[in-house]
Amino acid sequence: MKNIIVYGDCNGVFRQALKFLTQILLDGTKEVPACVDYATYMEMEKKDTNRYFFVGTKENNPYIAEKSAHIFSHQEEYNIQVAENTVIIEGMDEGGVLYGCIDFYQKYWMKARLNHDHLQNYFNDLSQGVLPDFQYSSYPAIKQRGLWTWGHVIYDYQGYIDNMVRLKMNTLIIWDDFVPLNAEEMIAYAHQSNIKVYWGFAWGWGLVCSDIDLNKLDELSEAVVQKYEETYAHLGGDGIYFQSFTELKEETINGVLIADAVTGFVNDTAEKIFAKHPNLDLQFGLHATSVKDRLKHMQKVDPRITIMWEDAGAFPYQYIPEKIQDFDETVAFTQKILSLRGEEEKFGAVLKGFTCLRWDLFEHQQGPFYLGAASSVMHQNRIARKAEIWKYVQAYWLRNGDKAQELIRTVAKQNGDTAVLTALVEDGMFEKELYYPVALFGAMLWEPETDFKDLMCEMALNQYITFA
Repeated sequence: MKNIIVYGDCNGVFRQALKFLTQILLDGTKEVPACVDYATYMEMEKKDTNRYFFVGTKENNPYIAEKSAHIFSHQEEYNIQVAENTVIIEGMDEGGVLYGCIDFYQKYWMKARLNHDHLQNYFNDLSQGVLPDFQYSSYPAIKQRGLWTWGHVIYDYQGYIDNMVRLKMNTLIIWDDFVPLNAEEMIAYAHQSNIKVYWGFAWGWGLVCSDIDLNKLDELSEAVVQKYEETYAHLGGDGIYFQSFTELKEETINGVLIADAVTGFVNDTAEKIFAKHPNLDLQFGLHATSVKDRLKHMQKVDPRITIMWEDAGAFPYQYIPEKIQDFDETVAFTQKILSLRGEEEKFGAVLKGFTCLRWDLFEHQQGPFYLGAASSVMHQNRIARKAEIWKYVQAYWLRNGDKAQELIRTVAKQNGDTAVLTALVEDGMFEKELYYPVALFGAMLWEPETDFKDLMCEMALNQYITFA
């Protein structure tokens, strides 16, 4: 029995969809499937012993246009149909096709293997026979879903991005002292994987925010604009994520209210950038610790800017996933800031509870670097070093992950169509091991209304996921 993938387009994101579907079928049947375009398929001899997988959109795959009656209504939506060894994986757009291929495994292939009978060795052999009928469609609850990391601790950028794809994530924020030498190469691979890249750099933010001279904000504003023009504008990224002088527990710096000063500074700087780049996506990483009681000032942030809230309460805003004290207050605060600037609020958050940098060992980079050039030996050594941390993180995601899901569900209900939710996952070898807690987080972003126990079970069954 041969598996034949019939595609409508094999460029860009569509090519990644074919790659992941090929991997799924190869892992499940031990045979490399053939990939042919629709014209070639029409000229082929059709055999009842073959399985045909039609992949694409109604616009680029004539078979799907003729056979599927599914009506799409959301970006990145997909529809999967299986009947009599004919499989249709269609998307509203290229992202939908990619995620349809990912969930063909998660929602169908993986579960079709289960025969629920220990006398039959637990699993069905999907390499032969007729595939069971199936129909499923889905779309994301959160519009932009992804990860935040310092770039110099990505040791294989393709692996990092591939694992994001497996979790149906589409947003990557990278912070660094210097832009990688191969930044454009990395951006191209991310775009091919339906992932937007945001470069992070400081707008008056440092390890000690109180050191800033608030009397020189005009000079700082000019320096920020100049840095963007010289360093980032030509790279082809999708936007800028920035932090400013808000990572303090105090409300003031030398008697000046932080919420007031940072709002004026951010708006003035953004206005200068928007004058040349009106469509640039700006994300403001705002630490709630210094402004949580001064929200009326934050209402004045330019509505074109997405505020990315950080440190806004208990887990999942906390680095340590066992810290759930005051969780109810955290949800209440999140509900407040979700509508801070009105119904069209561009809400975002950087959530935590995974792996992060060792700040006791941290040293700033001395110059530009080549991203993701570590050897396999280094990968394996670092995986071993991070294993104990992941076991700790995993234990408390098993215990408290429902809290993260509740907060994500709160965001999805109120602002899901415009929200940007990311999580800080850095220096944990995510590029080589798709760890269980991150998989749970990814599943929550896509479908937060699913029962937490069902998500836990589904992720645990996934053979691509590492259980620490």
